[in-house]
Amino acid sequence: MEDVRLLYVSKLKDCANPMNELFNILTEALNFNTPHKIYGALYYGNGYFVQCLEGEREKVEHLYFQKILKDPRHEECEVLFLENIDERMFSKWHMKYASYHKDVINFFMDKHKESFNPYLLTNETIPDFVDLLSRQPDSFYTLSHS
Repeated sequence: MEDVRLLYVSKLKDCANPMNELFNILTEALNFNTPHKIYGALYYGNGYFVQCLEGEREKVEHLYFQKILKDPRHEECEVLFLENIDERMFSKWHMKYASYHKDVINFFMDKHKESFNPYLLTNETIPDFVDLLSRQPDSFYTLSHS
């Protein structure tokens, strides 16, 4: 089987409690990804999602096209990057939540002159961003207990 890494961005639809929706999305992701051996990380800030998914091509594409695109909480979904991989960068997490972090803000200010807008990522900046995302701490426990 061929493994891939997919990076997509979206916006969270307006809702009464964004943090509650974020927690629900992460919980659903963990419940789906674990038995399907999909790995990755989700970053949320300024109303934007950026998510990196890794796993077998068929399973990752099914997740994105059949679940994420159809999820009414996401809007303006866009795949920024899809590549075949030999090694996974997120193999420790079926879904890591990387919370709003100064390193990510600094990355966007340096590369894109804006605090955080993942739609600005380019083919030149995506590899460095994915690497930065892989090094962020997992904040799911913090989110689930707030």
